[in-house]
Amino acid sequence: MKKQLYRAALVAAMLLLSASLFTGCDFIRASLGKPTSADLALLRQAEQERARAAEPAPVPDTATAPAPAPESTPEPVPAPAPEPARIRQYYAVAGAFKEESGVKLFSEKLEGKGFRVCLLDLKSGMTAVCLEGRDSIGEARQDVAALKAAGFDAWIYNSNQKLHK
Repeated sequence: MKKQLYRAALVAAMLLLSASLFTGCDFIRASLGKPTSADLALLRQAEQERARAAEPAPVPDTATAPAPAPESTPEPVPAPAPEPARIRQYYAVAGAFKEESGVKLFSEKLEGKGFRVCLLDLKSGMTAVCLEGRDSIGEARQDVAALKAAGFDAWIYNSNQKLHK
């Protein structure tokens, strides 16, 4: 009997070990609600872009710089593309709607109560009306409590579920 129990525990341990070897750290990190390597790479890239944008432009030395030719006109510089909204870890969701009119009415109702609204397009075709995203589960729980205190039903959406577009 002990031998069978030992053998079953050994098989279970080997299955767990092989599953972690084949699925990698990202599977484990995502199941724990932590950012995956792809999420971290996006965050690093966004940080580098912000750092480059924050660097001051070099000031030309007007004493030694040649004057521009009078007939040359500078080419228009295209406006920088707006930075896409960063998806946060947790969202306090107050409602989800299929129709845009429902999203608009509910958003206005929340904003009328003083909440800052954020919209998440879901893969199901619905739009979730949320409060601003949070990186801390504790802050998201506080948002849910505030929504419930204002008379709204609310729940927490974890973006690691990948149900959003």
